[in-house]
Amino acid sequence: MKKDVFIVGVKSIFPKLYDTVHVIDKLYNKKFASDRVNKLATRLGVNTQIKNRAISIDLEQFPKKVVALDDSPVVWAKNIIHDISKQSNFPIEFLSVSYNTSSHEIAIPNLSCQIAHACGLDLEIPPQEIANYGCASGIFSIQNAVDFCQKNDVLASVVAFEQSSYAFKPIHDEDDVNFKASLRTHMLFGDGGAGVLIASEKKAAGFEKKLKIIDVHLGFQYGDVIKMDDGYFFTGDGVKDVMPQLVSNKIIKPMLVKNGLKVEEILEWSLHQGGLPVVESFMDPEILGLSAEQVELSKKMFREYGNISTPSNFIVLEQHFKHGKGKIGDYGMIVGFGGGFYFGAALYQHC
Repeated sequence: MKKDVFIVGVKSIFPKLYDTVHVIDKLYNKKFASDRVNKLATRLGVNTQIKNRAISIDLEQFPKKVVALDDSPVVWAKNIIHDISKQSNFPIEFLSVSYNTSSHEIAIPNLSCQIAHACGLDLEIPPQEIANYGCASGIFSIQNAVDFCQKNDVLASVVAFEQSSYAFKPIHDEDDVNFKASLRTHMLFGDGGAGVLIASEKKAAGFEKKLKIIDVHLGFQYGDVIKMDDGYFFTGDGVKDVMPQLVSNKIIKPMLVKNGLKVEEILEWSLHQGGLPVVESFMDPEILGLSAEQVELSKKMFREYGNISTPSNFIVLEQHFKHGKGKIGDYGMIVGFGGGFYFGAALYQHC
């Protein structure tokens, strides 16, 4: 019989927030782009409904990529781990770090080693690093942390972050075959990080709020609608037509059936925010049939920050965890999907 494992803390972190139009004007400045392209980018940017863009690079120096020390992945992770673990007297003994794009330039020791060292962690096993698993990376880290906590009486930390702006390289020529895919990327993505503290039953006892992890499912199906090629970051126009249906059929619906649950019984949904049309696709009865209320918080966090990629679903989870309406017995689900295609979901219950 598998031992119970719990989420006992969630924390997100962001770099400087910029008005959407300001970001677009820096990326599609008239020094690089035509007036027509600048106006097109501005109009599309406004239409995304993103209020703020969390950007870690210094936009005043773009296209040069300069990131302040306080916005380095190691500093973000150190601050996150300190915050989520301060309620416990027990040490963190497992670390999994997930991301796709990062400003860190020291490849060896790898980033997870650097984070463990900076945090003074005495780990039971070597720290894990899950890179380039798309916007589902954090769910893969969750699975690994759950497996370790079920076998060992420990606290585990999952840190997911993204610095998409470090990969910004917009195409300004509208005749380029990849212009639209590049434009779409630069309208949607931003930066940030989030951490999840996971505990065995004994280690969770001292925490006031706990979410019992009931199940985790992971999946893969090859697809290149989202890709990086020769330093360019492209987002194709088929994401909303492919990913919601795929993750629903392959992961969410089978998980619900396995656990004897219906869609309407899941109160809290922490969906990866690939864009408002993507999130809203989960409301389609042919896909999943979520209600407006079930997707509202995911939509709200997208409007606030845009697509933060790997940690985006954890950012929504933090809102549910700290400010949500969940009561003992209520269910929630964390859903991630993206490039690869990798996808996954974690089912939990308030206790």
